Amino acid sequence: MLFVGWLALAITAASRDQQVLAQAPDPHQIFEQRCGGCHSPHAGDFARNYLVRSQGKMLTRKSSRELRGFLNSGHGKLSPVEIDVLVVHFENILNSGGLFQDKCRVCHDRAVELARHQLILREGTLTGRYTGRDIAEFLQNHGRLQQDEVERMIAVLKRQLH
Repeated sequence: MLFVGWLALAITAASRDQQVLAQAPDPHQIFEQRCGGCHSPHAGDFARNYLVRSQGKMLTRKSSRELRGFLNSGHGKLSPVEIDVLVVHFENILNSGGLFQDKCRVCHDRAVELARHQLILREGTLTGRYTGRDIAEFLQNHGRLQQDEVERMIAVLKRQLH
């Protein structure tokens, strides 16, 4: 009976974590629905090919326009919340340095697909959805990752769940 109680508690905690994450606007969905028709189909490709960070600002690569101002002027007809979500998402993509693309993409689908289908947050720990494995421990010997890359990869994968 004690096991059943712990199991119910674990399921409730996992469900709560997923509900909180589901409430935040999905940057992938925003980009794919509102931007992908005219630009790259996925935000990662778009950010790496068309954006650059300079002096703490996100700029368009071709015109060097500040991205937030460009979007606020009406490009894409995005709401202020959507602009905020996308700018943060693009910053995260550029800050990751293409780590998933360089080290994982050869075997795995996009980071968002891997994370949302194969991983779950359990009490703040990134865990294999079906294996129950602690992903930070697993990545110590997976994917040719160095120690500092493991920490960055965990952050990348956790962000995909938001």
